[in-house]
Amino acid sequence: MCNGKLLALLFFYIVFFQTIVRSATEVLPSQDSTVVALDTSKSDYVAGMEAFFRHASMQSDNDLALDRALIRQARVFEEIKVVSRQAHAFLKQDFDSSGMRAKLREVGRWRELSGDGVFHNQGSAHTSRNLTATYNILNALQIQVLTYKKQVDHYQEQLVSYRLEIDSLSNDKSLFVFSRDSAELSEYIKKIKLLSKAISPINKQLTASINGVQAIQDEVNIELLVLENSLEEILYYQRKIAEKTFAKDFAPLWERSAHDRSLHEIQHFSRMKAQLVLTYYVKAHIGKLLIAALILIMVVLYIYSLRAGIQQDGYKSTGESVLLSAPFCSSMVIGLSVCQFIFPNPPFIFSTIFVSFAALMLTLTFRRFISVYWMRVWLSFFLLYVLASLDNMVLQASRVERYVMIGIAVVAIASSVVALFNKSKHTELQEKWILFPIGLMGMLELGSVMFNLFGLFNIAKALMIAGLLNVTVAIIFLWVVRLVNEGLSFASQHYTKQERSLFYINYNRVGKRAPAFFYALLIVGWFVLFGRNFYEFHFLSEPLGAFFYNEHQLGTYNFSVIHIVVFFLIMFGATVLAKVVSFFAADPQWNTRDEKQEKRFHLGSWILLVRISIIVLGFFFAFSAVGIPLQQITIVIGALGVGIGFGLQTLVNNLVSGLIIAFEKPVNVDDLIEVSGQSGKVKSIGFRSSVIAVADGADLIMPNGDLLNSHVINWTLGGFRKRLHIRLDVQYGADLEQIKRLLFGLFDKQEQVLTSPTIVVQFVEVTGQSVGIDIYFWVKTLKDAGQIKSDVLVAISQVFQANGIPLAVKQQEIHLPQGFSARKPDKNENSD
Repeated sequence: MCNGKLLALLFFYIVFFQTIVRSATEVLPSQDSTVVALDTSKSDYVAGMEAFFRHASMQSDNDLALDRALIRQARVFEEIKVVSRQAHAFLKQDFDSSGMRAKLREVGRWRELSGDGVFHNQGSAHTSRNLTATYNILNALQIQVLTYKKQVDHYQEQLVSYRLEIDSLSNDKSLFVFSRDSAELSEYIKKIKLLSKAISPINKQLTASINGVQAIQDEVNIELLVLENSLEEILYYQRKIAEKTFAKDFAPLWERSAHDRSLHEIQHFSRMKAQLVLTYYVKAHIGKLLIAALILIMVVLYIYSLRAGIQQDGYKSTGESVLLSAPFCSSMVIGLSVCQFIFPNPPFIFSTIFVSFAALMLTLTFRRFISVYWMRVWLSFFLLYVLASLDNMVLQASRVERYVMIGIAVVAIASSVVALFNKSKHTELQEKWILFPIGLMGMLELGSVMFNLFGLFNIAKALMIAGLLNVTVAIIFLWVVRLVNEGLSFASQHYTKQERSLFYINYNRVGKRAPAFFYALLIVGWFVLFGRNFYEFHFLSEPLGAFFYNEHQLGTYNFSVIHIVVFFLIMFGATVLAKVVSFFAADPQWNTRDEKQEKRFHLGSWILLVRISIIVLGFFFAFSAVGIPLQQITIVIGALGVGIGFGLQTLVNNLVSGLIIAFEKPVNVDDLIEVSGQSGKVKSIGFRSSVIAVADGADLIMPNGDLLNSHVINWTLGGFRKRLHIRLDVQYGADLEQIKRLLFGLFDKQEQVLTSPTIVVQFVEVTGQSVGIDIYFWVKTLKDAGQIKSDVLVAISQVFQANGIPLAVKQQEIHLPQGFSARKPDKNENSD
């Protein structure tokens, strides 16, 4: 369109100026006047052409801008329609405002309930247990409200995003450019009206939804602020109690209390808080509970399989074993005692369930293996622990509870005194260490009674539950050690060789007793379970947590200890996983099975690639967990390159050779090969070297570089068949045709000799004394080649003897010259 208008205008102006020039020439005929007229007309002509081109250029620019604007307008209209449809579809999802408000009301109701005894109905003093339970509930509620906040914020961000996108497109500059043609302008205005009518409802819905969500967002933020303030207030109360550990919380027991609340009310809100704490903690740790359940199942299956194996081996001592006489109960004791440590900061009720169930399983486990006296002592400790745990879940103090606490403590003191001073029964104890936690329990319970009498309620309650928890956990852990040691002893008797199902564990190396780190784990676990009952334990755990989780600075580099620990754990896990892959993919000793039965899938030399991939991925994951950027890894790789250039050529050569073997596969795992005069089966192809099991039972460890550069004979690639050669020498004059018929008949009877390829009998050499015969035949399996050759030689010897065919014996004839006589040397002569 622009080019056509430009050409038309150019043609018009050219014709117009030519007419002016001709008119001027006719009016002024004189020469001088003609010259002046021509000059003037030329000047006017140039000026007119310049004006024409300026006008044409402006017109062309305007037309081009208008064309671009029209194209952009069409695109903007389409984008507005697309965004409007997306926004309309999103609004159809309809954020559940009423449901969110109901959830917030429920959070507020639980917050009010958890504040009973802390923010209202306080009584004369706070109790440490009530503060801890309330803190756990409010913390769980805060996490829940933060989840709600993320949902609301995300929904609002989507709404605002659609609104901003529509507004941005509606304010596009191209929409304000229009044609000067009245018809085109009228059509454009119609398009604008239709578009406005289409998006106007969407804009109103977006505005209403944004305002509604904003109101809900304000409610969520207010609830979150209230929870944060409540948590800060509880921390303040806990610090005050810790600072006044030995200060009176309540009046002495012989004085009247200033505030007495109904025991029924206290039990009601205590029960509700316990349910809330347990529910929220279980919901937050579903994954860890599944892991714990999986560990328990594995322990149970292992002990049952061990019991079955021991019974198959003919051992009659399974009935005398604590572990194998009750495999389910004993495995639950071991599993529960270990699994509870995978849960971070568990609430008291959660730990109590674990310990109580483990104690019950232990009771069923050793009921036939301890004397009646010590069984009664244990049952008294266990029953007192259960009562103390139930009392510890009562979250607000009352005079009745204080009397109950004194009763539990007094009975515990009496039980410990009877157990400690009845020395005649100490000989029945297999674990004398049990006496130490019993003595500690007696001292703690005595302190609980004294503090309770004088009104120091919080420390008295902590000592009461800590004393009984200490003796219960100590006895459980001591029996766990005994059960584990019994299991290792039976395992070393039954599993005399490494088995694939047990990750090739060598029990001869593990030993018949638990390793030292297991004892250390149980001691640390006992200390943690014991210390959790005191708020002062936070003074030790919080600095330790800060040491692990807070960032430290080393020069210009910031790091945290937990990141370093995670780094090494990931690398260790990757290494272990790579070894597990090798264990499962590796084959047992090569000469234990017939090759024709080997039909299962083998990873073969791909094991090396899988292991390298696992190690490399673990390496990158470990660096990512620490937070080291990838450019830093390139520096490490560069440093390794320098090291390779100076002294690691051999190591890198072996590593690269291993990769070449893995890709090209000149040899594979389980291949029968012959290299450097040694024959055997490839057991594994590692990073640096490969292991070849030779026929005499030893393992030949060969660097990958040497293996790749050697002349390797791979019998497996030939299908395990082998051609054997036998050389015979028969006496000259023997019937060769008969010998040939006898040999063919003999080999026809040998089932282990292949008929295809056929046997070859060749007469290769004739001397004055013998005729040489070469026999070539094929056998099915390489492994039996030596024995087959031996059997064939025996058969040939028998056939030749039966048919009177003598084998040639090498002889040497010595001809002496005439007149030569042998004489004995004289004794006096010297001889060399």
